[in-house]
Amino acid sequence: IIIYLFFPFAYWDKNIENEGYKGVYGNVEFYNKFRAFWSDIHRTLEKVYQGKKIQFINHPLKVAIDRDKEVTKTILSENGVNVPISCYTREYKDILKLVDQEDKKLFLKVRYGSMGKGITYMEKGNWKTNFRFEDGKIISPRSDYGWTFIDITDNIGFLKEILTKDIVIEEAIDSYKLDDFIFDLRLYVLYDRVLYVYPRVNEKDAVTTNISQGGRAGSSSLLKKLPKNVIDRAFRSAIKTIKVVGVDFAGVDVMISKDLKVYVVELNA
Repeated sequence: IIIYLFFPFAYWDKNIENEGYKGVYGNVEFYNKFRAFWSDIHRTLEKVYQGKKIQFINHPLKVAIDRDKEVTKTILSENGVNVPISCYTREYKDILKLVDQEDKKLFLKVRYGSMGKGITYMEKGNWKTNFRFEDGKIISPRSDYGWTFIDITDNIGFLKEILTKDIVIEEAIDSYKLDDFIFDLRLYVLYDRVLYVYPRVNEKDAVTTNISQGGRAGSSSLLKKLPKNVIDRAFRSAIKTIKVVGVDFAGVDVMISKDLKVYVVELNA
């Protein structure tokens, strides 16, 4: 019996990211509930198909792991996959010192989120977030789409508050530009084979390429503008990513730096 599991949209909308959820988007409770759901699914399937051989395409106890960005990055880094450099301080003065450097740019992302939601970008003189900040509180838009970025430059109150949340902090990759767009690559990988790859693009001053937040699928002809060895390395990195994480099928997001290094920035199992 071969079982392929799909994302449980109805359960997610009712029990995890519902109208009344507590805290900000992408907090640890999202992850705990998601893992518990898949544990229940695993027990149910084992009971229903007791005595039969089951082959999962993505085991139910593995599909939630990509929701924890920090754990995923650690696994990848320890296995030789390039990932953005993490920053572990939660002292706002340390962050201010970092972004005061001309060449230092940071992303503060919710640890357990997806779809480009809950992102803050910081560089000297330019802070942006797609959260909202009112009366000293961080507010999450109640939608999957349209998390538009607002300017919060030098808003120390926001910075102090976001540093108390479940976030990961990483250095932004100075990305290679194609036709004056920012871009990354989405690669769909099954076992040891890349099934499909396409560029996701956005305007050069945009924060993210996520299609749900204003990015778009670029023409496959853009890939021809990249050196073949870069594409080959992106393929190898994506294949290695799903192997070391322990899933069989996933979308892997890869960024190319200005100096043509390949970085895995996201996994979507």
